[in-house]
Amino acid sequence: MKIGPIVIKLRIAETVFDNKIAGVAELAAATRVTLNNEQAFVIPLSETSTANDLDNGINQTITESFGVVVALKTDDFRSDKTALTATDRLHDIRAQIFKAILGWQMPDAESVISYNGGTLLEINKAWLWYQFEFSSDMRIDIDDGIEQEDLPLFERIWAQYIIEDGQKYESIDDIINAPDNRLPADPTKVDAEQQIEE
Repeated sequence: MKIGPIVIKLRIAETVFDNKIAGVAELAAATRVTLNNEQAFVIPLSETSTANDLDNGINQTITESFGVVVALKTDDFRSDKTALTATDRLHDIRAQIFKAILGWQMPDAESVISYNGGTLLEINKAWLWYQFEFSSDMRIDIDDGIEQEDLPLFERIWAQYIIEDGQKYESIDDIINAPDNRLPADPTKVDAEQQIEE
């Protein structure tokens, strides 16, 4: 899944974050420092696939999931010691994100983006971190795999029989009908054809 188009789609939408929407690298940096502004981050989460339903080809559906992580200030309202104001804002922010990407079909996708739920990541006296989760499907087929080469037509088939030291056969039928009912298989021995006297 390409995260870039999702980031751009959210940046041009009307959200509280304006164009302060970034990707994975920015999220990693933001967790190590103190943010100055509220911000959102788009990150890949996981992908699952259906089983291949063809014996001689590929036909699978991949469900790709991504998250929109939002960082909201909890200290903007000094009288709100429980961060209820920031928590309540999640409802409006979710609606803004829905308006931006929910139901949108990305290039190469087989389905529209759907909502999978949300998770509270962290809350402290300064910030509330929340993750909204989405997914969409794409299909892979034989065109996505290796190039198939046509097998050559079989015109002749050769058989090679290997005999062990000390064995003596007069004909191919003697080899096939041997009492031990098996053919010796030792690649270090000579070809049986050289041992049979016609």
